[in-house]
Amino acid sequence: MRSRRRTLAAVVTVALAAVLTCAQPAFADRGGHGDNEGVTAEQAAAAVKRAYDGRVVSVKPEGNNGQRSYKVRVLLDGGRVKTVQVDSRGNVREAN
Repeated sequence: MRSRRRTLAAVVTVALAAVLTCAQPAFADRGGHGDNEGVTAEQAAAAVKRAYDGRVVSVKPEGNNGQRSYKVRVLLDGGRVKTVQVDSRGNVREAN
């Protein structure tokens, strides 16, 4: 009976940890940067890679009222290259 309780407790702990990890903002740790600086190039690339499941081929910074944002080009399946924008909060959207 104790073995079942321990197993159940372990499963609940792992599930709770997974839920709490997923519930945190994507860029909560900004590596010591000020709030108005925004995401790093690495964080922008990671966000685009997750969103489009492709290979990031370039990341270029854009000036935007002192906040950091990026134009990111990603290679998709089929050889198509898409350009997207990542704002200072890490939100990914289609570039104009």
